[in-house]
Amino acid sequence: NEKAIQAGPKASEIPWSILGCCLVYYLAQPPAKLPLFAWLSCALFAWAIRTKPNGSGRDWWIAWGASGAMWLLLLHGIRLAFWPLTAGWIALSLYLAVYFPASLWISKRLYWDFKFPLALACAVGWTTCELLRAYVITGFACCSLAHSQTPWPIVLQIASHFGHYGVGFMMMLTSAWLVDFLQTRKDEQSEPIHWPKSSLNSIVRTSIFAWMILSYATWTARQNHLRQMEPIKPLGRFVLIQDHMPTMFDATQELIEQGWADYLQTTQRAIESIRERNPDSGKPNSDHVDLIVWPESVYAELSPMMFWDRGDRIPAELPVDRQGLEDGFERLDRNHAFKKRRLQTALGGTLPEMLVGTDVIDIRDGKMNRYNSALWIGRTTTDYYAKNHLVMFGEYIPILSWFPSIMQQIGLGTLSPGTHPKAWELPSGRRLMANVCFEDTVPHLMRRQVNELTRQGMAPDVMINISNDGWFRGSSILDHHLNSAILIAVENRIPVLIAANTGITAWIDGDGQVVERLPKMNPGWILAQPIPDGRTGYWSYWGDWPAILVALCGLLPVGKFVITKKWVGKKMGGQKNGPFENGEVRLHWS
Repeated sequence: NEKAIQAGPKASEIPWSILGCCLVYYLAQPPAKLPLFAWLSCALFAWAIRTKPNGSGRDWWIAWGASGAMWLLLLHGIRLAFWPLTAGWIALSLYLAVYFPASLWISKRLYWDFKFPLALACAVGWTTCELLRAYVITGFACCSLAHSQTPWPIVLQIASHFGHYGVGFMMMLTSAWLVDFLQTRKDEQSEPIHWPKSSLNSIVRTSIFAWMILSYATWTARQNHLRQMEPIKPLGRFVLIQDHMPTMFDATQELIEQGWADYLQTTQRAIESIRERNPDSGKPNSDHVDLIVWPESVYAELSPMMFWDRGDRIPAELPVDRQGLEDGFERLDRNHAFKKRRLQTALGGTLPEMLVGTDVIDIRDGKMNRYNSALWIGRTTTDYYAKNHLVMFGEYIPILSWFPSIMQQIGLGTLSPGTHPKAWELPSGRRLMANVCFEDTVPHLMRRQVNELTRQGMAPDVMINISNDGWFRGSSILDHHLNSAILIAVENRIPVLIAANTGITAWIDGDGQVVERLPKMNPGWILAQPIPDGRTGYWSYWGDWPAILVALCGLLPVGKFVITKKWVGKKMGGQKNGPFENGEVRLHWS
């Protein structure tokens, strides 16, 4: 394949395409939010793959360094939360940076050794690493290729069948095919393409054009259908509240009490505004406000909610006897009743159902768990959803979490993860499910919870996320979080509502369109009236399996490398021409 190698870019040009790829990828994501640049990033990635098979050791270090700088910039808001997270920010960024050179290496090997078409090699290599990134070490799926396209919802529709991996796969497939097409036409001489590769090229072209045509047709048909069905009865009237509650490291008791009062005042203003729009509605009730939503942690006001089965055994970690536990339980119960009365007095009349964020202490069978929770305050019942997916370095620190005393010294309590999803039914019969904080950045968790609730006969009509993103001081982390929620809405074909402390509070429909959102750091509210979606994509049935099959193809070079090192290396004995020689990475087995 010497002619193709000579026709491609020189080795000295490889680092520039790598640097350019990382730069434009950064510009495609928040805060710049230039979605077209994501396609350019894919093209530069393909350009780097089309070079000679073996890069130098310098090239791989440059790829890792450029990717590391990109991730440090994308995630710099993490360091604003509190001081230990500066180390976590650096460690996470340098870890995530590994996936970029890994995807380059896999794509190169598929293209040069396994003779994959350039477009397919790039798409498989990239998707393999996106899938691994979403699972390894609890997973990190934010800032994927698909998330760069949230300003263009029409591009995202394939996610309802193949998840966000499918969007990234098709973006890379399309851009790399275009690069290969233009470069092949430019080359004066090229080798004949044999039928297996020619057939794959035909499949690639057909897939690209089918994706474009079906995406456009699906999008326009959906929009026309909605216009014809207007007016559509909404699922309910949900009031999403946003204000500013200080985070635990900034807060004093006085500031927390003031933050709670601010949320109460903003809620009061929201209800008064709704009454002014509906002068005949009278007092707020289920006919006019179905649910009021406060963000994560806001409702607690230094007083968690306690659930206790009143069993005989007292948890060993509690330094009190039974009478002391009884007194503590009654005190927390009185605090909760007092907060409900404050809300009822401020709003006037019957208090609508509420979904609020608070800490929950649950004592059952002599065991105590503390949860970060979404608390359901119904007319007749009080219940909670315990956050299932805890945030590393934010809610637990590996190894240190085994030592509660050390966690308390650095300002973190010991949290337990929840084990199951939860859904509640409104008086209208519509159901909602809740998730907390960054759980909506874990797509396989959201899919599993929706499916589990559906099997229980509690299929949710709307998903509500409550978050406290005040930690990140209005940085682009808030935008990354919103982008993840947009993809979750499309993947599960379910409206998503977000109530976030300091933002970004938003109403997203099942097509991934942001119907309404509030500015960062500004108090306000949204009266969300989402409509039922009713669609179900194949993603709900097969989940990540298409991406897993792609990743198995992506691991072919890894398998070949291992076999070569283990068996062929033994036969070569003491020869020095191994994969690393003279500072170069020589991973070519032809």
